[in-house]
Amino acid sequence: MIKCSIIYFVFCATLASGAALSEESKSSQRHVRSAQLNTNVIQELKAAQSKLKALEAKFNALVENRVLMLKGRDGRDGRDGASGPKGDAGPPGPQGAQGPQGISGGGVQYVRWGRTLCPSYSELVYKGRMAGEHYTHTGGGVNYLCLTENPVYGKYKDGLQPGSLLYTTEYEVTSSNPFTKNVHGHDAPCAVCYVSSRSATLLIPGTNVCPAGWSREYHGYLMTAHRGHAHPYEFICVDKEPETLIGSSGGTGGALLYPVSGVCGHGVPCGPYVAGRELTCAVCTR
Repeated sequence: MIKCSIIYFVFCATLASGAALSEESKSSQRHVRSAQLNTNVIQELKAAQSKLKALEAKFNALVENRVLMLKGRDGRDGRDGASGPKGDAGPPGPQGAQGPQGISGGGVQYVRWGRTLCPSYSELVYKGRMAGEHYTHTGGGVNYLCLTENPVYGKYKDGLQPGSLLYTTEYEVTSSNPFTKNVHGHDAPCAVCYVSSRSATLLIPGTNVCPAGWSREYHGYLMTAHRGHAHPYEFICVDKEPETLIGSSGGTGGALLYPVSGVCGHGVPCGPYVAGRELTCAVCTR
């Protein structure tokens, strides 16, 4: 029994040792298979990664080619997008250089009564002599005219005809002469002037200065017909230094010019105006 037990123990130990060796062999085989599997997986992943890179390169090439084709069509990159919100206004830029002078707006003309010349900056259209209806006539025109020195006739009939008549105009300043020289009885000249840089003209009675922003063409004294004569006339501004026509000192009558005085308390306010003083005037443009 003892020998048999020893033999059985040895047999059992041998079996156990063989089983242990068999299990170790299986574990080793599992490790080998696992390592082989990992190697295969890694190789497959690398192959897939390589394929993905190749596909990505092809895709990028197609996209780039498509973009180039779209840019080349009709010279446009694509449709406009929606407008964004308006930004804040920037600071004002520097002032540019002054442009060329524009075309004149037409200019103005006026009559300089009592003179044959215009200011240096204006154009003399023509010079002439003052004319109007005779002071004893009850009809006819009521305005003074600057009659040209070079008449041109159309159809006419010689001899005086029924209708209006023109006479030269004389200064009448015996009782009141506001001028620096004696012009009484002489005929008065006139000049028609043109200023291209102006657009309005204004006669201001009662002063010899112009308002701010206006240019004074000339100044002088307010004159018209005598209040007791049959023929009325307009008020005009006669230059403060009047000229006379040569050979016209005979005092033959015709249209006449008298200084104008204010009557204090009868429409003309007392205080700023003084009764009986000859009134000045100014012709202004702008």
